Amino acid sequence: MSDDSMGFGFVLPKGLVDEEGTVHREGAIRLATGNDEIIGDRHPNLSEYPDYRPLVMLSRTIVELGTLPLVTPEALENLFLIDLDYLLDLYNSINPGEAELGMSGEQPATPYPSCIGR
Repeated sequence: MSDDSMGFGFVLPKGLVDEEGTVHREGAIRLATGNDEIIGDRHPNLSEYPDYRPLVMLSRTIVELGTLPLVTPEALENLFLIDLDYLLDLYNSINPGEAELGMSGEQPATPYPSCIGR
């Protein structure tokens, strides 16, 4: 799928495995809207778990994932980390920098000063 009105096509590296054991790899994601931000910020899990926001935003913008009838944050909880990273990178590449998603608590890898020059 190309970057038309249906969204940007993707293929997950591993794929989401549903409760029946079906692997879902191909899908499409669309650009995020202001409405996604407003409604996404009202998700009940966000008050207790702010780190849940990327799953909420991905579930609002992924328009298709394999044969799943509906992409929900709860379904995305079962993503392999490589697939979550892939989707976050894709989301961030098609949306402006101000809307960038990431898992909080992640720190870039930087060598500890005493290790430099060894």
